[in-house]
Amino acid sequence: MRAKLLHLSGPFRGRTITYSGSRLLLGTASDAEVRFPEGDNVSARHAELAFVEEGCSFYLKAIDGDVFVNRRQIDEVILSPEDLIEIGIDGPKMRFRIHTDNCPSCKPIRQMLRDASEMRRTGGLVASSNLVRHDLFTQTTWRRKGGLVLFVLMAVIAAANLVGWITSTRMTKRQQARSLKQVESLKEVLAGVLAQMETFRREQAGHVSIKEVQALRSDLARRAAVVDAMVERNAALKKVLEVYSRGVCLIHGIYTFKMQQEGELLPVTTADGAPLEMEYIGSGFLATAEGHVITNRHVAEPWWNNAVVAPLIEQGLIPKFVELTVGFPDKAPATVDPSTIRLSPDGVDVAVFQVSVKDVPILPLFTGELHATRGERIILLGYPTGLNAMLARAEPEFVAEVLSVATNTKELIAELAKRGAISPVITQGALNEVRERRLVYDAETTSGGSGGPVFGPDGSVVGVNFAVTRDFGGSNFGVPIHFARPLLPAPVD
Repeated sequence: MRAKLLHLSGPFRGRTITYSGSRLLLGTASDAEVRFPEGDNVSARHAELAFVEEGCSFYLKAIDGDVFVNRRQIDEVILSPEDLIEIGIDGPKMRFRIHTDNCPSCKPIRQMLRDASEMRRTGGLVASSNLVRHDLFTQTTWRRKGGLVLFVLMAVIAAANLVGWITSTRMTKRQQARSLKQVESLKEVLAGVLAQMETFRREQAGHVSIKEVQALRSDLARRAAVVDAMVERNAALKKVLEVYSRGVCLIHGIYTFKMQQEGELLPVTTADGAPLEMEYIGSGFLATAEGHVITNRHVAEPWWNNAVVAPLIEQGLIPKFVELTVGFPDKAPATVDPSTIRLSPDGVDVAVFQVSVKDVPILPLFTGELHATRGERIILLGYPTGLNAMLARAEPEFVAEVLSVATNTKELIAELAKRGAISPVITQGALNEVRERRLVYDAETTSGGSGGPVFGPDGSVVGVNFAVTRDFGGSNFGVPIHFARPLLPAPVD
């Protein structure tokens, strides 16, 4: 088995290349098997792609640069066919595939057309045409070449007829047809989005089995006991538990999509006419007396590097917030003005927004040398599993009462806040690596914990949690706190 990459952008754009060797270095170095020219945010030894015989799979690992798979930043991952790889921020993009040596080099016509369509979106019509021409002569048999040529000729004739028909109609009809075609092409994508949202809402509304709740309650209790024993030996971390935990907020967002038509932004609706809305939960923490909250960029701007909604944005749909709120422990949810959101100019997964809050502790930010903390114990706070963690920690009677009142996530958050039941989950681990743009640690967290603070042994925030595993466990990653400082107002002397 060998790795095959369809280069969607960069110096090899439009080429499908099969690489020999079980281990490939990607970068600008002279010995890189996948060598890029200097620039494009690509490092000399940027990443490594290797074949793992034990699992019969390919493994991608970031070395000295940022790597994104399916628009999510990764440190290391097992690749699947058709995964989208991006080397560096806004760097070369590639579609990963596997070449089996005992099979002929023959790409199906359907795959050629799908690749051409993706190339058109990424690199334009000329690049798309060049890819089809290249695949026609290098990736298929002579028999299929003849069939594909016939197909292309028929498509050209059909396109010419279609253009003549379109130009003979009025402008408004042409725009309507384009919009209808766009909506039709989005149906499958929308179905996936809606399915994901239904799962999210059911989970946040407490529609999980008793067995799952009991398992989560037991899991959280075990982790809390470990943290309690740890902080008893460290006064600084004890303050994190008793004071600074009240400065960690639950972020709840709802956003929709709009379509630009005739100079207007029109709402995108589902089959029943309701607005298409995406909902999510994340974490953040208070960093200034003026109400500045630090979180992840993918929490403050949830469509950023979001593989689920990326096809909608690629089709030209524009994301807009419907609602964005933060809930601190013992406080009612506060509304966030999206215009206050500031994103890191460094391209890392960190952002800041402003909210009006009172009597919430401000978390201290680490000012020392981060490398000195490597190997030390750290504490991670946030809201992994969203509302389920809070429901799992509560008594069954309390949960039943809350769920009898709340009918959606927003109402559920409001009821939990009213009863003083919003509080972050606290886990601990070791800070294993300190890199230029990321921290690597084994403090356990999962979805919903993104944006939470990572506390060092002195009780100050050393990082912002940004990448989590699907379930509790494994390595997790944080953005070093110094990347958030430029987004905050300068301190007044």
